[in-house]
Amino acid sequence: MASKKSTPRQVLLYVVDKEPLEVLESTPSSIVRAIRGLKNARLQKPPRKGKWSISGIISHLTDAEIVFGYRLRKILAEPGSRIDSYDQNKWAKQFHYDKTDYKTKLALYTVVRKSNIGLLKSLTSKEWKRYGIHQERGKENIEKMILMYAGHDMNHIKQIENIRNIFVR
Repeated sequence: MASKKSTPRQVLLYVVDKEPLEVLESTPSSIVRAIRGLKNARLQKPPRKGKWSISGIISHLTDAEIVFGYRLRKILAEPGSRIDSYDQNKWAKQFHYDKTDYKTKLALYTVVRKSNIGLLKSLTSKEWKRYGIHQERGKENIEKMILMYAGHDMNHIKQIENIRNIFVR
């Protein structure tokens, strides 16, 4: 399980002084740097009971990126449409985050992220303003989504670094 879910406001604080698209582009390499040298057993081990392992966080980021890609495409093709939320802890349990192969998940994450970045870079300024109606947060345009996902990335990179520090001391 993950730690308690961050609020949108908390996540946005991570990107106050950052360029969100640059954060999104750099996240895959930031993850690779953060896990370099760790053995698979360490990547699979949660820092304590009830928390996600590094491998679990990578699995979560992968699923979140797939969801992001869908939401982005949904908003672009059907502006004003509903954006469903999902329960990350149910996904973690159902998709066995505790047993996933981090290499496969990280490779998938990297490819999907690259595709999403390519799509974002192709947008016109008018398309950046398109929005959907998030089930929990209400009206959310693509610009705000990018901020949210960049903050989400930074939150999880910090978690990965903190877990690494527990095991490397």
